[in-house]
Amino acid sequence: MLQGLYAAAAGMSAQQSRMDAVSNDVANVNTTGYKSQRLAFRDLLYVRQGVEGVQVGSGAAAETLGRSRAQGALTQTGRSLDVALAGQGMLEVRRPDGTTALTRAGDLQVDARGRLTTVDGSFVQGVRPLPAGTSADSLSIAADGTVTSAQGTQLGRLRIVAVANPDGLAPVGDNLLQPTAASGAPRPDGATTVIQGHLEASNVSLADAMTDLVESQRAFSMASRAVQTQDQMMEIANGVRR
Repeated sequence: MLQGLYAAAAGMSAQQSRMDAVSNDVANVNTTGYKSQRLAFRDLLYVRQGVEGVQVGSGAAAETLGRSRAQGALTQTGRSLDVALAGQGMLEVRRPDGTTALTRAGDLQVDARGRLTTVDGSFVQGVRPLPAGTSADSLSIAADGTVTSAQGTQLGRLRIVAVANPDGLAPVGDNLLQPTAASGAPRPDGATTVIQGHLEASNVSLADAMTDLVESQRAFSMASRAVQTQDQMMEIANGVRR
């Protein structure tokens, strides 16, 4: 009887994890370059009971598989520092704490020292600071990421990279992903095209996300009722014993 209680509680935990992931996707439906999370359910340990050796499961658990790689819609902004990535590559940036991170968010800015940064303050790699007096609006960014000033001076090239296993990247907040041993080290990606004056929208489908959220809420409610039923059965069994 306790096995059924544990299985129902595990189901509640799995559905809570799914609701958390879907809620995070909904919250980022308007976040530039955001990729939706992918979750799956797996069976927990099976145990044999009785002389017949019947296998009884311990419920299910949610497991994160990574993030969707689907391309988000490209929106034209006309802003010179907005760049969209067409392909699977990501911008390599250096966070203020010195660690390396990757992002698809191309709404870039220029700080007080002329350095290209993301909106969260991470430094874009591969491009030198703008010379004094250079207007950010005059920059030209080629399809390969080469940044050129209005005077024709090349300031470098946006470092577009890819990893062997994108699902192994670890989210660190601010729409950034950090390379891990599971993802592999970043390597240059020449297959991705940079499109200046555009931004990539989130690839979250709000209709699908809301459907998944309602489905998870109902599944959570059913698992909760199963816990209550198991509790009532235990109460009855204890009463009979007395």
